[in-house]
Amino acid sequence: MLGDAYNGQELYEKSDEAFEAALDFDPNNYGILNNYSYYLALRKENLDKAERMSKKVVDNNPDDVTFLDTYAWVLFSKEKYKEAKKVMEKAISIGNVEAVHYEHYGDILFKLGNVDEAVKQWQVAKGMDPNSELIDKKIADKKLYE
Repeated sequence: MLGDAYNGQELYEKSDEAFEAALDFDPNNYGILNNYSYYLALRKENLDKAERMSKKVVDNNPDDVTFLDTYAWVLFSKEKYKEAKKVMEKAISIGNVEAVHYEHYGDILFKLGNVDEAVKQWQVAKGMDPNSELIDKKIADKKLYE
């Protein structure tokens, strides 16, 4: 929780230190591995490490939508868009998905050059979370904002 708190305050060095300390204590804590890898992907830092951690989580929890989404986002951050698409499609096929999952799927599709399908996925996300201004902008401009 300390790693999450520091990350939220943009104290990334302290966040990473907290995650590392937690993993020293429990190297197979999937929640810690997942959150740490997601934050690294968002920051586009240590992406190889993020991919290893996230893959470990997914290998041991192959039907967890949240973990699959994180893994897809790590792959996206590494510009492995085709792999990210496959992982995100698996997550969506499992069900129990949220707006962010459709938004991520749309972002992946956009990077693969499928703009119309990306917009459709963003519209699904918008329907699930009508208060997202960034989704409105993506849909209106047919453009990815990162």
